[in-house]
Amino acid sequence: MFENLKLGLIILLTGIVVVFSVLVLLILIIKMYSTAVSSAQNSIEAKKIEKQKESQKIEPSEKTESQLVETAVSEPEPDDGTIPGEIIAAIAAAVDTIFGEGAVTVTSIKRAKKPSSRRNAWKAAGMAENTRAF
Repeated sequence: MFENLKLGLIILLTGIVVVFSVLVLLILIIKMYSTAVSSAQNSIEAKKIEKQKESQKIEPSEKTESQLVETAVSEPEPDDGTIPGEIIAAIAAAVDTIFGEGAVTVTSIKRAKKPSSRRNAWKAAGMAENTRAF
């Protein structure tokens, strides 16, 4: 009986050691992978900043590093209510694709008014679909 107990404890301890050693190995692999990915991302960002410097043709001695970081981050343009040309072109291309080439002409595009309810359009459509009468 003691031999069975002794064998059971040896198997139990061996299993615990194997499981925890594999877990430690997995942790080390994940740490190495995250280090490699973060260093690759940092090098890509550095290359982007260098390209931006070259395109602007600004010497590093003229500006401090904080000023270079500020110029690298572009500020969003204020929303003055106009629709950018890229969006107009995308809408016109979508309409042209749906109705056929030359079938319709887009004459004006307006922004939709914000809905007064807090529920978005998809949620409202789902609610209407699920609560309609049979």
